[in-house]
Parts: sequence; structure tokens; C-alpha cells
Amino acid sequence: MSQTDSIWAKFPLKSPPDKFYGFYRNHVGDLIDLFPQYFSSIQFVEGEKYSPDSVIQFNYRFGSQLLSANIKIRAVDDVKKSLVYKVIEGDILKHYKVFELRIEAVNGGISKGGGGSFAKWTIVFEKANENVAAPQDYLEWFVEVSKGVDAYLSKNKN
Repeated sequence: MSQTDSIWAKFPLKSPPDKFYGFYRNHVGDLIDLFPQYFSSIQFVEGEKYSPDSVIQFNYRFGSQLLSANIKIRAVDDVKKSLVYKVIEGDILKHYKVFELRIEAVNGGISKGGGGSFAKWTIVFEKANENVAAPQDYLEWFVEVSKGVDAYLSKNKN
């Protein structure tokens, strides 16, 4: 019998948490421009942009593979600066019965530049079978991309 599990990682933010959250809240489609080596298309296929129950289709490169996923926005919390996504269709569901993502931007202090602030990715998953590893490689990839977003936002003050 399978059960859900979770893994998480956090990293310090150089950009303000509001700006980092705002990118994922309102501009996730810009990942194509920032990371064309990873993303070939990102488009809404259901619902209103960036609202709960909207579905976004991602076509992406993971390692040497070209993959796709339809991801439903499950929750948007502008106060806590967190978003919850659930993969509802796509290649990753060959390995996981459940694959849910949460990203949070946490304001860790009042110092200039957001010192002490961090972003946290959490993956809640259920393996399709016992031979499947925890999605540590996906977690590392999400963090890598997010660090790139953070670096971009910290350099571009707009």
C-alpha cells in the first residue's frame, strides 16, 4: 500500500519576497524567456489566469527528456505568499500517483535587501510503485530554476 510523502528545500532570497512571489503568481509564463533551455511552452488551457482551478500546460526539458505536464493551480495565498500546484496530467504521473508542489516566499527580516528571507519548495508525492525514487531530482531542478529567477529579479529592479 502506497502513502504520500513529502520533501522540501529552501534557499535564501536576494530579491524581495513580494517580488519573487509575484513572479510565480503573475508571470510564470516568463520562464520561457528566462530559461529557454528548460521550457519550450507554457500556456493556460483552462480557467482564468493565475486563479485556483486554472490549468497550465508546461512543455519542458528535464535532463535529456522532453516532457509535458498539465498543472492545476490548487491554492493562491497572497498574504502568506504561497502557491500550490497539482500535476493532473503528464509524464511525471507515470512515476507518481500524486505530485503536488508548493512554493512559498517568506520574509525573514526587516533589513534592506530582504536579509533572512527565503523561498521554500515542497513536493508532496505518492510513488506509483516501490521501485520509484523520491523526486529529489525534481526538487533540485525547481530550486535551480528559482535561484535563477531570484538572481534575475535582484538585478532588475523594475
